[in-house]
Parts: sequence; C-alpha cells; structure tokens
Amino acid sequence: MDDFYKNLKPSPEFQNLFYGEEPTKVPDDWFVLITDIVGSTKAIEEGRYKDVNTAGGLTAIAVANVYGHMDFPFVFGGDGVTFLLPVNLLFPIRSAIADTIAQVRSAFGLEMRAGIVPVQELYRAGADLFLSKFRASAHYVQCSLFGDALSLAETWIKEGKDESYLVRENEKIFPADFTGFTCRWKDIPSERGEIVSLIVKPIHPDFDVCKKTITRVLNFIRSEYGEEGDYHPLRVSNIELDSGPYLRKEAIARIGKPSGIRFYLALTQIWLERTVVAIAMQFGIPFRSGHYSLNHLKEYQILSADFRKYDGTLKMVIDGSKHNRESLVSFLNQLELEGLIRYGNFVSNRSLMTCVLKVNSSEEVHFVDGADGGFAMAAKVLKEKLKLL
Repeated sequence: MDDFYKNLKPSPEFQNLFYGEEPTKVPDDWFVLITDIVGSTKAIEEGRYKDVNTAGGLTAIAVANVYGHMDFPFVFGGDGVTFLLPVNLLFPIRSAIADTIAQVRSAFGLEMRAGIVPVQELYRAGADLFLSKFRASAHYVQCSLFGDALSLAETWIKEGKDESYLVRENEKIFPADFTGFTCRWKDIPSERGEIVSLIVKPIHPDFDVCKKTITRVLNFIRSEYGEEGDYHPLRVSNIELDSGPYLRKEAIARIGKPSGIRFYLALTQIWLERTVVAIAMQFGIPFRSGHYSLNHLKEYQILSADFRKYDGTLKMVIDGSKHNRESLVSFLNQLELEGLIRYGNFVSNRSLMTCVLKVNSSEEVHFVDGADGGFAMAAKVLKEKLKLL
C-alpha cells in the first residue's frame, strides 16, 4: 500500500537529506514509472519547451488524481517525471499514463515514452533504490531518490529490454484526469542576470562519498550565491500573470485540442478566473479560493516551488550573476577532475513555472525550470560527458 511512503517522516531541511539519517529502502513490490518526451531537443529547438514542460505537468497531475493526494514519491525532470508506484495502484495509473500519452500527442504533437519497471527486477540486477522526504512547505512534501536503480530502469526502457515495461496507448481503460493542472504565469525574468539550470551526478562508487559530494556542492552554492532567498528563481516582484499563450496551453491540456466549442468555453473560464486573481492582487482584495487568499497568490508559488530536487542527480534552478556562474563552473570542473561528479548546465535569462494543484486540498507543487531548454539541455550536456566514462 502507499502508506509506506505517507508514514515516512519528512526532513525539515533539504541539505539534511545528504547526511545524518540514512534514506529508506524502497519495498521490492513497488514499481518505477519513468516518462519522457521523445525528441525533446528538437521540440526545444523549435521553441516548444513550454509544451515539453506541460507534458511533464500533465503526467504528474494524472498520477496525483489516481492516488487521490500528492504525498507520493515523484521527481520532475523538465521533459519527464519519475514516479514510484505501489502495486495496488499500478493498473489505474498505467491506464492514466496510457491516456496521457494519447492526449499529449493530440494536444501538442509530442511523442511521450513511458515505462514501468518492477523494483524487484532492479534489485535482482544488483541495483539499489532508496528514498527520503523533504518538507518544502506546509503544502508540499518533496521526494528524494538515491541509488543507481533509476538510471538502470531508464536504460531498460529506452533500449526495450522487455516490451512489457512500455506503456502503450491501447492500455487505456479509464480517461486520465487532469483536474488541477494550471499554467497561468509568464516566464519569470532573472533578478540577478542569469538563470542556471544545473544537473550534478555523483559518480563515485561509494554511496557515502556521493552524499558528501552533494553536500559540498550545496555548501559552495550557498557560499557563492548566498542564502536560499538570494538565489531562488522566483520573486514576488517578478511573477506576473500571463495574458494569452500559456492560458491557451492550459485550455488545450484540459480539452485535448486548440479548437471547438469546449476549448473556447474552457479558455473563457480560465480568462475569467485569471481576471479575478488579477483584481485581487492589484487591489489587495482578500478573495478566497480553497486555501488560497488570492491577493497573496504569488507568495504561495514561491513557498511550494520545486526548484531543487534529487533523484540520483542534484537538479537546481539558480538565479545569480555571470560571475557567480563562472565561479560555480570552476568549482564543478575541479570536482570532475577529482572523479567525483559529472555535470551539465544551461543558462537562460528567465525561468518558467508549471503548477499542479490537488483540487479540494491544500496540496500543491509549482515546477520550476529554466526557459529555452533548462533541465533538458543541461541533461544533454551531462549525457555526452557520461558517454566518455
């Protein structure tokens, strides 16, 4: 049952995950679900990175709506999401993902690949998989994943080791539920000049050395960039409601196509809701929607922002100066020379945000990525380095 994860005590600090208490081993009767967009680099080069990002958000809310809550293990990676699934939810989630594959193709013309691998098979192959929890805010508990099982599962899925691992569109039994997916904010400009999307993969064979290495990276970022509030990619002063393109993407995601009466009705509803929020924020009117006080909506986005995470790689979106980034790159290059890591990074002048809210609940997460490629482009750099190992 999924109570295994719900009953784990979350850490109050992200950095605490890398020292002190050991992470918990994932039960061998669970499953790993990995989704990603095939040809995401080409889509990004065509200026469609928000579509790629949106596809990841849709898988997250589709799975959340099967779980019935958001306290389950998942990590967003830009062009895809990694989930852990208990056996009792395997088939309804498989159906939801099958329909999501179809919806992503219909709505955005993107090919989504998804595969589900038994944890037991990964253990039999000698891989390890552990997890921890971090309370990012009162509304969001984040999962962190450790071990080499995820990279092995990804390899098996991409190489087609077992056709039964792949999720196919024709496995749909019930339609996916995307209720709670929203996409109503403009790209957020950098406060300090650059937005860095960073992926750091520790490669030392010793697990404790890897954790200490990530602690070194986090300590350096703090010493170079300042405290979390200094390098956080979201600022109240820079967050603005979108006035068109992203609202249409939400309507497309909800309806499945960019035309027809249902699409325009959905778009009209989104516009009306956006107008109410804009009025509340501009005039400080404490309208309420669920647990939200709409005049403080920007603050909620920052509180539950998913701008740093760990899934065997440290993924962060960092706001800083060119000098900060050059110092960071120099430090990471030294760690590469020491044989401790490989890394990839991508620089933009703004970040973007995709939101997943659990309806009738205070649970939420706001996925943050660098614009123009973000994590997907950083991952491309990292993969090229890993080929040389």
